[in-house]
Amino acid sequence: MRVVTAISLALIFYFNSTVFSQISNKESFSRHELNEKVLNMNTEKVNTVFENNENSAITKSSKSPGLALLFSLVLPGAGHYYIDRMDVGKYYFGVDAASWLGLVSLNIYGNDVQKQSRVFSVEHAKTGNAEGKDDEYYANLGSYDNIYEYNNDKLTRGEYSLLYDVNKFYWDWDDFQNQQIYESQRKSSERIYNTRIVFGSLLVANRIISGISAYLLAKNYNKKSSSVNIQPELLYKNDYSLDGIKINLSKNF
Repeated sequence: MRVVTAISLALIFYFNSTVFSQISNKESFSRHELNEKVLNMNTEKVNTVFENNENSAITKSSKSPGLALLFSLVLPGAGHYYIDRMDVGKYYFGVDAASWLGLVSLNIYGNDVQKQSRVFSVEHAKTGNAEGKDDEYYANLGSYDNIYEYNNDKLTRGEYSLLYDVNKFYWDWDDFQNQQIYESQRKSSERIYNTRIVFGSLLVANRIISGISAYLLAKNYNKKSSSVNIQPELLYKNDYSLDGIKINLSKNF
C-alpha cells in the first residue's frame, strides 16, 4: 500500500507541473478553471492506479471452490492447502494417513493369521497344496472331520455339484482339538478382514467431508477478498490548491 501511495503522489506532482507549465503560457484561463482541471486530472489518475491495484489483488487472492473440492476428494487436506487453510486441512490429512495405516496393517495381519491357519491344516489335516482351493474349502475344513464326512453330507442333501474330488481336496484331521485350533485361527483372520471395512468407510467419508469443507472455505475466502473497497479522495483548500490525499477503506462483513 505504501508503494502504491508513493507512486500515486509522484504521478500527481508530475501532472501538476506539466499542467502548470502549459497554462502559464495561456493567460486566458482563470485560476479557478486551472485548479479545476488539475484536480480532475489528478483524481482520474489516482482512481485508475488504485482501481488497477485493487483488481490485481482480488485476482491473485481468488480461489476456485471447485478445484478445492476436487483436490480434497483426491487427497484430504489438499484442497485446504490450495486455499492456504492447512490449519484446518491438517486434521483431514491426519485422519486419511491414519486410515491408510490401519487398513494396510489389518491387511498384513489378516494375511499372516490366515497363512498360519492354512499351514496348520497341512500339518494336522494333510490338506496338501493350496492350489485351486478357495475360502469355502478352508471353511469346510473346520466343520467336517474329513472329506468323506463332507461328501456323505452333500450326497444326503442331494447337493451333488458341491462334492469334492478326494484326490485333489483330501483332508483328514488327526485330532479334534487341532481342528478347533484351526477353526479359531480361520475365524480370527475373517474378523480381521471384516474390520478393514471400518477404515475403508472412513477413507471415503473423510474425503467427502474434507471436500465439502474446502469448498465452503474457498467460497468464504473469495467473498472476503472481494469485499474490500479502496477509494482515494483528493483534499484541497478553499482556493482549490491541493492539500493532500485521503484513502478510504471499507470492508463488508
